Amino acid sequence: MSLYKKRKQKSATVAILWILLTLALVVGVVYGIYWSFNQDKIDKVTLCPSSGAKGEYVVLIDNTSPFPFTQKAALAKRLQNMILKEVPEGALVTVFLLGEDYQHNSDPVFVMCNPGQWEDKNKFTNTQKFVDKDFNEKFTKPLDAVVRKIPLDVRAKTSPIFEMLQLASLHGFNHRNAQGEKHLIIYSDMAANMPRFSMYKNAQLSYKDFAKSAYGQEAVAPALMDVSVTINMLAAESSVTPYNKRAEFWAQYFSANGASLDRVNPMEGL
Repeated sequence: MSLYKKRKQKSATVAILWILLTLALVVGVVYGIYWSFNQDKIDKVTLCPSSGAKGEYVVLIDNTSPFPFTQKAALAKRLQNMILKEVPEGALVTVFLLGEDYQHNSDPVFVMCNPGQWEDKNKFTNTQKFVDKDFNEKFTKPLDAVVRKIPLDVRAKTSPIFEMLQLASLHGFNHRNAQGEKHLIIYSDMAANMPRFSMYKNAQLSYKDFAKSAYGQEAVAPALMDVSVTINMLAAESSVTPYNKRAEFWAQYFSANGASLDRVNPMEGL
């Protein structure tokens, strides 16, 4: 082969390589632009993805009975474990702290999406410093502050559990574009105590009889449909319906409202 032909062949090879490199750069730029426009934008206030929350976790804390120090510490620990191990990135956590005067204190005390932890992030598109800051400073610390503010010595004359459930489910679930599973996590002795119905001195508690009553028919909560419920049962007075009877009653109540009671966990001190 002549020197001229060798040079011509080499030039053609170089030209092909430049064309391929140019095409690769163009594809990379186009993909980068597409990815930038189509990735979820994160709301700076709620930390929720623009496409909608990836799940809904509603926490209902019943503040109608005294919160012993040990149970308050257990509450803080369980919430911490929940957000570290159970709530997926992008899921919305809404916390209600409700007492006897629930009608005038109906707004949630915490509404924030889990921004995600470093081990769950794409290391090529995120910086650990900012990931950790969002998770700790904007998510976990404000939630912990809510728990610290719970009074220890509150004792209400009534305990509107059904009304709390209606309020928390109505305002806590079915946010716009929300996807994924719905969970309700309750911290309460679950001892409803209202003028028209009470679990105090009611050893023969019957959900069937309750459901037939006028108050029982008003206590329905349609917003609980398809919700998975976990009850963290706080200590109750000796005059309250026994623990097992209450657990059975609430399992039937949630089932009748389209939800499922997954677990009843006794709190420390019960």
